[in-house]
Amino acid sequence: MGGMAGALYRRVRGIIESARASAARSVNTAQVVSNWLVGREIVEEEQAGKLRAGYGERLMRDLAARLGKEFGAGYGLANIKLFRQFYSAYPGLVGLPKGCAVRSLLKDTGPACVVSAGYNMPHHGTWRPGRLNSNLCWTHYRTLLRLDRREVRAFYEIEAVNNNWAARELERQINSLLYERLAVSREPRTALRGGQPDARADPLRRQERRRGPVHAGR
Repeated sequence: MGGMAGALYRRVRGIIESARASAARSVNTAQVVSNWLVGREIVEEEQAGKLRAGYGERLMRDLAARLGKEFGAGYGLANIKLFRQFYSAYPGLVGLPKGCAVRSLLKDTGPACVVSAGYNMPHHGTWRPGRLNSNLCWTHYRTLLRLDRREVRAFYEIEAVNNNWAARELERQINSLLYERLAVSREPRTALRGGQPDARADPLRRQERRRGPVHAGR
């Protein structure tokens, strides 16, 4: 396992260093993409060794121990597992072919930037939930990962983007059970949103009817 773990460490280390180099341009998006790429590396490495019992857990523990020493507590075991969960929940977040991002990030020519190295941010009119959006930082996604159902995550993603919610507001709306209240409401005026009556109680139909630039499709 030592040789493969060492290669994985070098790839992940390159992702993290590249993300940090691009922080002056887009620190939030760079962090999101970096964490997603780390998660993808872990999942793919796990799949390669899936026949070995306990391989994934040992892999993440080894990676966390090595990254933690170099990059600090932000890359401890809990976060390494969260990055893995992030990729599993959002496999299509970044439209890059497998392996392309890592090779681009490790090039010596020009500034290494997670976002600009082979990936263009979707135009606002073509964005859909499950894809990268510059209005959503890592704290937004970390909050969304608490939600098990994909359609509920998509609902809150759309609301956060359309209403420019800060991560704290997103958490507040989730804790207030906004989705559930809108879904069960029979009378539109009984569904409150942000303290005001919402005229369209069904959260999914309400988003489908919206004629804005954000789409609810997959």
